[in-house]
Amino acid sequence: MRIQINGLRDIHAILSNQRKLGGVIETSFLRLRSGEEYPYACITHVDLLGSNYYSIGFVTNEGKKMIVNVNEVSVISSPEHKKISELKNSVYKNLVIKEKFKYLKRLFDIHQGSYTIHFLKEVKMIIDDIGFDIPDPELSSMISKIKDQFKSIA
Repeated sequence: MRIQINGLRDIHAILSNQRKLGGVIETSFLRLRSGEEYPYACITHVDLLGSNYYSIGFVTNEGKKMIVNVNEVSVISSPEHKKISELKNSVYKNLVIKEKFKYLKRLFDIHQGSYTIHFLKEVKMIIDDIGFDIPDPELSSMISKIKDQFKSIA
């Protein structure tokens, strides 16, 4: 991962395919025209109408969720597509990890022991994205049961 992004089109493409790609988009800083600067802002949404981008949603390092008009953005510095485990924005990192844990539990509940290749690929991608440090004992035991099967899809 750690892919450099070259514009709003790239950001939109990554966010639109986030389930397949994993990861999130983090900037070294995002500055508005008013001069406000947000270090390690994580871009969560880019709104598009036709072929025009009109707003950007992001989460600041303090956990503040903001949606701003594209015209209000002065600089998006060094946006990168990163694994969740590599994020410097700890507030957003914790939020996304909780969501991924919830999604993983639901995934295991739905498949109930019927582990298809697509299921295994998705679980492997999520675990690679968030890291192997899973505090939930129930979820951790479910993952450890299928860990050997990951080798067959690698």
